This record gives sequence, C-alpha cells and structure tokens, in this order.
Amino acid sequence: AHSNPVFIIVDGKPAVEKKSAQWCLDALEQCWKQKEPNIRESEKADAKKAYDDAREVYRKIIAEAEN
Repeated sequence: AHSNPVFIIVDGKPAVEKKSAQWCLDALEQCWKQKEPNIRESEKADAKKAYDDAREVYRKIIAEAEN
C-alpha cells in the first residue's frame, strides 16, 4: 500500500527526521541492487542517473536534518 506524503512545517522549516531520510536512502540502495542487473544496457545510464538524483535528494535531507 502507498500513501501520499505529509509535509510539516515548523518555524518556517520542513520537519524532517534524519533516520527517516536514511531509511529511504537505504531502501533506494536496496531497490537499485535488485533492479540494476535486470535493466537493459541501453537504459542503464538513464536509470543510474535517476537513482543518483534520488540519492542526492536524500543525502541533502540527511545533511540538513536537525534530528
């Protein structure tokens, strides 16, 4: 099941938990490890870029999180 994200703003900044963002990054890595071997060579570069972009988003959230 999936749900829509909920965004919470506290004191004008998004409330994020470092451990939640780390969980998402870890899940992304696991997904890549499982899917990457089955991605066509002709599509692999684009897929890797998409995953790398997502990694960067989560790393930024982790770096900026206060808790």
